[in-house]
Amino acid sequence: MAAAWPVIADVKSLLRIGDDVGDDGVVTTALAAAIAYYQMRCDPQWTTPGAPGYLPDPLFTAAQYEAARLYRRRDSVDGTIGWGEMGIVRVGPKDPDTEAMIAPYLRIVFA
Repeated sequence: MAAAWPVIADVKSLLRIGDDVGDDGVVTTALAAAIAYYQMRCDPQWTTPGAPGYLPDPLFTAAQYEAARLYRRRDSVDGTIGWGEMGIVRVGPKDPDTEAMIAPYLRIVFA
C-alpha cells in the first residue's frame, strides 16, 4: 500500500524531467487533475486518507501515469502527436493500462 498520493517529484521522475522548477506548475496541475479524477471514480474506501486499505499501489501508479499523460498532452493539443518518419499518431482519451489498474477499485453504481 502506498502511504499517500504521488507528489510532484514522483511524476517528474517518471517523466525524466529532472529538478528544473520551470515545469512545476504544469506538473502540479496535471497531478491535481489526475488525483481528483481517480478520487471521483473510485470507491472512497480506497481514496480517503485514514480509511482501511487506503491507496493501493495500483491507484498510486495510475495517478502517476495519468499525470504524466496530462503533462505530455500539452504537446498534442489537437489529440495527435507526430513521430517523425512514422507519421502522426492519435492520442486516445483513456489509457487502457491505467483503466485496468483501477478496475478493482471503481465505485459501483446501480441504477
